[in-house]
Amino acid sequence: MKILFVCQYNVGRSQMAAAMYNKLSGSSDAESAGTEVEKPGQTLIERTKERGGASHVIDVMKEEGIDVSNNSRKQITKSIIKQYDRIISMADKTHTPEWLLEASNYMYWHIPDPMTKNYDETIKAKKQITNKIKTEFNL
Repeated sequence: MKILFVCQYNVGRSQMAAAMYNKLSGSSDAESAGTEVEKPGQTLIERTKERGGASHVIDVMKEEGIDVSNNSRKQITKSIIKQYDRIISMADKTHTPEWLLEASNYMYWHIPDPMTKNYDETIKAKKQITNKIKTEFNL
């Protein structure tokens, strides 16, 4: 099953979700994207050096034994959504294109964005994502 996890900037929640899904499932079936990615292709470490926002994500995922620092950011487009069996978005609906909200394979998870918050809030978001993945996919 191909899964796309989505958040607003493809820096935090979607990156953590794809990495955790792949770890828990022992697959590489999950990818991530954002609804408002200003620099597609930029890695998380490059984003951290330029603007911050990903350093907590990188550190929290290292604790899981997962290195996301070189993960590239991807912009979701209407043309790619058919490639996935499920699209799970954590982007606020006000930052989600109508075509995505109407997609038959779209699902929304309410996970607060930890981007401008502290390390503990990033851990909390990762735990919420992990629990949802385990429940939704029986992992």
